[in-house]
Formats: sequence, structure tokens, C-alpha cells
Amino acid sequence: MRILNLDGRYFVEPFRRMGHEVLWIGPFAECDVPLDTMLPLSELLAVLRARAFTPDLVVWADICRPPSVVGVETLPAVTVGFSIDQYCNPWHLAYGAAFDLMLVAQKDYLPLFAQEQLGNELEWFPLFCDAFRDADTGEERDIPVSFVGTVAGSFNRKRKAFLDAFRRGHPLFATQGDYAPVYNRSRLVLNQSAAGELNFRIFEALGCGAAVLTEEAENGLSELFADGEDLLLYPRGDSAAAADMARRALADGSAERTAKNGWRKVHASHSSAVRARRILKRAGELLATGPTWRRRNPDVAARRVANAYNILASDAELALTPELRAAFARLARATREAAAK
Repeated sequence: MRILNLDGRYFVEPFRRMGHEVLWIGPFAECDVPLDTMLPLSELLAVLRARAFTPDLVVWADICRPPSVVGVETLPAVTVGFSIDQYCNPWHLAYGAAFDLMLVAQKDYLPLFAQEQLGNELEWFPLFCDAFRDADTGEERDIPVSFVGTVAGSFNRKRKAFLDAFRRGHPLFATQGDYAPVYNRSRLVLNQSAAGELNFRIFEALGCGAAVLTEEAENGLSELFADGEDLLLYPRGDSAAAADMARRALADGSAERTAKNGWRKVHASHSSAVRARRILKRAGELLATGPTWRRRNPDVAARRVANAYNILASDAELALTPELRAAFARLARATREAAAK
């Protein structure tokens, strides 16, 4: 199968290892086609023609930024969207109209996508570890508790206060950057979220063989992992309880026990390779059904996508430059006008 992968790289390597031809376009230097500006549909089609690449499947993978390639809703291939951070990107709801299948990482947000009353397919699609990068390398675990992630300046305004309070009850090594070396030296990884979402840190830390201490949350957490068996849960926002649980888990062996169980579970059921196989299975089913809702209703899909562009142009909570907002405003108008013809 020929797969056009846009933005996130999560499935590029799994697809390729399964023998598929993948063209990766996005805002990263390592992409097959790296972008430094938004790519309009006309230029995307020119890239595909120049490479004699006609995709059977288009996958857009959310990187918590506006889409770097626009016009996906018009493509004849099966289109699949993967939305991760719905809670801070409300434009995702309308943008779902660009896709025959919209995959939603946070389960509790599925009803909001359903309220769009589109005819495309929706599916809960939990996050995962990297099947080829997240591994227990057998290093000495000389860091009792770690946290890897943005602290100062984070979208999550409560994070710094929480971590500072945790430190008053238990030592914590906190850093940013490459998480894998730190997780491979950690007995326990502390997790805290922005809005009760299930974030990548849970899956990545378990994938690297560390135990995870994370907050009680919805979004399907209890359907994926068992408290006290695969990971450990503390009451959301309760730094004192989290510090106390960390101390006990390191002393009584529950950190090592849950780490082993969690490692087995994520690599068996919640890895990028597992998720990539699911995408291919669902894409095959959509290919077999004939024209999808999006293809039968291009005007409706275009109007909803135009609304997503309008949100990107006008939502003051989104960290976009004035130039990019203006570009999305123009794109919204052009998309609505094309839909009206």
C-alpha cells in the first residue's frame, strides 16, 4: 500500500517495516518532504506528481499544531485522522470532516466529535509506546523517581506547583528532552496531566521498563491498565499522596512488580506497531466499502473543514502568529466558496 503520512511520525516506521511505501510530509527536517510553511493543496498535488506517488491511504497524525498540509478533504484516497490533544485544540472537532475515519485518543471526547453529526466513522484510539524506541535496556535503575517534560512555560499551568510540592515529600529528578535514557535509569516515573488526559508519558515510561505513578483519570484509563497491577494511581492534584505512594512503592516492591506487568502490557497491546496494524485493517475495510461519506458529501465536508480553519484564525487561546491566523482566515473563505460552487 502507498501511504501519505502527514505531520506526526508515529506510524511511519511501523508502516515501512510492514512493507508499505510511505511518503512523510511535515514540519521536521527528517521528513521526506520537510516544510517550513503551510503546503496548499495545489503544491501537495505537484509533489505527488513529481514523485509519481498516488496514495491509497492518507494519515494525518496530530502534533498539537495546525495542519501543515491543507486540502486533505478533497483527496480520493482513504483518509484517516488521528487527534491526540482535543482538550486544547477545539478545531479538531470540525477538522474531523476531512477524514473517512477519525481516531480520537481521549475517550471522553468521542461524544463531542459525534455531536458534529457527520457521517464519517469515529473510533477511540488510545496512545501508545514507540515499538522500536521504547525498550528496557537493562541499565542500573539509580534514579528513584523521575519526571521528564516541560515545566516552566507549560500549557499545564499547575505542573510546576505540583512538582514542587511533590519534592517536599520525596526527592524527584526532573528534566526535559530525551526521555528514554532517564526512564531506563528510573525505578518510578511520575506523571501529571493538563486536563485529565492520558498522555504519552504513561506509555513511554512503561515501554522503557519503569513503573508509572500517575493520577486518577477518566478517558479510558481503567480499561487499559489496572491500578496496582500495571501502574499506580494517586488522587489527581494530591502531591502529598503521590509522594507517600512513591515512598511505599519503592520500599515494598510494588514499583518493580507493576513495572514488569506494565512493560508486558504496553508492548503487547499498546505500541505504535499495534496501532499501525489497526489503522491498516480499518483502511482496508473502508477501501472495500466503496465511496465514503466524505466522498459522497464533499460540500458538507468542505464547509466543516472551513469552520476548522476559521477557528484556527480566530481562537485567541491558540498560540498562532498573526500571519498564520490571516492565512487560515483566507483559507476558510476559499474553502467555503469552493464548497458553494
